[in-house]
Amino acid sequence: MIGFDAYVLISVVSAIIYLFLIAGILLLFRKRIAGFVYAVKYRRRLSSPRFKNTNVSGLSKHLDNVLAAVMRRPVSSTAFLVGVIGLFFLVFILSASNLSVGVSVVVGLSFAVLPYLFLRVKLERLRRRGSFEGENLISSLLTQYWVSGGNIFNTLERTIMTGDGIRITGKLLSTMLLEIRNTGNKERIRKATEAFAYGVNTNWSKMLAYHIGTAAVGGNDISLAIEDILVQLREARSLAEERKRINGESVRIVIFLIPLIYAGSVFVSIRLLGLGFSGFFRNQFMTAGGFGFFSVITFLFMLNIVLLEIITNKKLDF
Repeated sequence: MIGFDAYVLISVVSAIIYLFLIAGILLLFRKRIAGFVYAVKYRRRLSSPRFKNTNVSGLSKHLDNVLAAVMRRPVSSTAFLVGVIGLFFLVFILSASNLSVGVSVVVGLSFAVLPYLFLRVKLERLRRRGSFEGENLISSLLTQYWVSGGNIFNTLERTIMTGDGIRITGKLLSTMLLEIRNTGNKERIRKATEAFAYGVNTNWSKMLAYHIGTAAVGGNDISLAIEDILVQLREARSLAEERKRINGESVRIVIFLIPLIYAGSVFVSIRLLGLGFSGFFRNQFMTAGGFGFFSVITFLFMLNIVLLEIITNKKLDF
């Protein structure tokens, strides 16, 4: 019978060999892969005049929007997809030594989905924090709009410079202002305002983006519209505080209790049942049942976190 240390060594060496094999295949066919990615990326623009200004496919555009909103440094959708595929193969190779091929594929796909879920969680957190800046943003915007005599460009500039508590929405406003200030193109203005609305993704941000667009294009007076948004936001804040108080218990159960229960089961297995660390590690990660249960627990825990972000941590909106 192969010893535990030898078993771990064989698994690690096998994983390294498979990774080198995959890397070699990618290097060997890198030009064809790059050509395929290029063809997919630009197929819609080349196939129809309707999409002559579309540079990326629907999936790539969605990923680019998410990555641009979440990541501090620029990351392309292609690089993200390559990383996800690499993660899938890594988990698949490690799982195949203990599980069947079909189950290993499911486990690999489950873990490959996690990076996107993390991005979505972070994006929703940023959107949520940005949504709670809405009251300060609208109040400052309305004040500066009166001071600037209805000039929307000066209003946005003054709001960015003097606004307090608008760190996230202030950056979105700054990006929008750079796009719309020196252009009279309605399409560019529309896209810039839509990008601001996407960054927060609330009803009030969409309404504000629309009114800013109409003011930038036609010079319309939007003071009454901004006042109406501010009134509705103040009503929404009181409802959000009550919802946060009610849902606090479920958040604490998932975030703290579940990891503590698992840590307690590890302690009981090692100290009270006498397995030892090596025995626990072997049963948990080197057997089909143990690794399968661990994968299911991990995936469901992450999925619960995502669902909690969606259900309980709602944005400030009306």
